[in-house]
Amino acid sequence: MSVTNKIAYLLACLAAIVILPWAGSAIHYHGLFPAGFFAYPPLTALPKAGFNIYVFAVIALACLVVCCVYLFPSWFGFKKVVETGLIPPPKVKLPFWFWLGLVSWGTVIVLLATKDSKPVHFIHWSDFPLFWGFTLMLDGWVYVRNGGRSLISKVPQEVVGIGVASISGWMIFEFLNFFVDDNWYYPKGNIIDREEFLLYACVISSGLLPLALEWYCVFKTFPKFSVRFSNGWKIKVSRTFETVVMVMAMVGLFASGLFPDALFFSLWLSPPIILTIALHKIGVWTPVMAIRDGNWSPVLLSALTYFVTGFMLEGQNYLSAIHTVPVWTEDPAYWQYSLPYVNVLHIFEMPLLGFWGYLPFGIYCWLWWIAIATLLNIPARFLSENPLKFETSGS
Repeated sequence: MSVTNKIAYLLACLAAIVILPWAGSAIHYHGLFPAGFFAYPPLTALPKAGFNIYVFAVIALACLVVCCVYLFPSWFGFKKVVETGLIPPPKVKLPFWFWLGLVSWGTVIVLLATKDSKPVHFIHWSDFPLFWGFTLMLDGWVYVRNGGRSLISKVPQEVVGIGVASISGWMIFEFLNFFVDDNWYYPKGNIIDREEFLLYACVISSGLLPLALEWYCVFKTFPKFSVRFSNGWKIKVSRTFETVVMVMAMVGLFASGLFPDALFFSLWLSPPIILTIALHKIGVWTPVMAIRDGNWSPVLLSALTYFVTGFMLEGQNYLSAIHTVPVWTEDPAYWQYSLPYVNVLHIFEMPLLGFWGYLPFGIYCWLWWIAIATLLNIPARFLSENPLKFETSGS
């Protein structure tokens, strides 16, 4: 396959992620979307199917199995790996950007915790210093644990690139959210103009992917944990099987527009599946490919990145509001959820089972950066399992 054909194929798959649910929804509404269907930000959600114990039980069982994989990997055939000859990294001090991040993140946390409403413009835009401040802190932590090597210290241009790619990577989900009747919405999104909110959403979403990839780097600095899942089942599948799975994922996205309640989970599962297979078919490395050699660490660790990040984001989101009726907050991006079948047992604003949607999103974050880097021919460090493995000091 030529380079041109590879790029065209990848672009077509990215377009399918956007177009297919729109096409299904257009058929569902006979080509006439309801008034305000594409209003952004969504201030309320359309009515959803109520709690269903059977759906809840099935999803809960699947979530329990996933938990057991992380907690008891030997139950699932993972063998213990002992790394020998490890040389402790040299001791270094926390870099200056860690302290910048701490001041940035800490200032916002204090303002949220005290429910300050001034300075109003800073509060309105507080998620930007919140997300990026914590990213700087994570990178500083990696820098110390890794003996002076981190993304910002070695490849700051890639951190900027990840941030830029993060905008499109997240705004696609904001678009897909329309077609599942707004699984999440922003009840106070109207405290600023819609145009400002759109700009705000683009700016703050630049911090979402960097958080995931920085957490992955943190995980890799713990030797035992970094190889915890690296000796498991070797799974190789045929190209035909990959094609069938990709088609099923695409059908799921299309059908989510037709049946937004029944297939609301397709929003989180289908995009990473499509990206994984598309990148594999054009010969680009992805964390999923390591499974062929029995190494599940890239996949399971990258999935875990947003489970951790998501819990923190949900906590910060909840902290930003006074939970009266109606809720009070000066943060226009404060969000709530409206999920069918499983909208119970909330932790912060998120239904308990909804947290497991962060697992595939964590994998998606890495895949999205790989896809963008491939399209733009960027020599990204995340085109390998060990992004901070530099062969020489000048790398």
